[in-house]
Amino acid sequence: MNKNKLHTMIVFLGSVAILTIGGLVLNQIYNNHQSNNLIIEKCFNHFNKEGEIVIKKDGFWSPVACESK
Repeated sequence: MNKNKLHTMIVFLGSVAILTIGGLVLNQIYNNHQSNNLIIEKCFNHFNKEGEIVIKKDGFWSPVACESK
């Protein structure tokens, strides 16, 4: 295998790896978003009669938490 083909193959495999990791990260963000929406919806339905609701999120990957004041 000459040097040019090896370089092309490395670039191709690197690009595929980057796209795969990016797709997995976007999928995880989408799943977290969907679960957070469900948690928030249940929070408002459950604490609807009470006065104030606080929704907290610790970090980017963490789920939301719902508390009533």
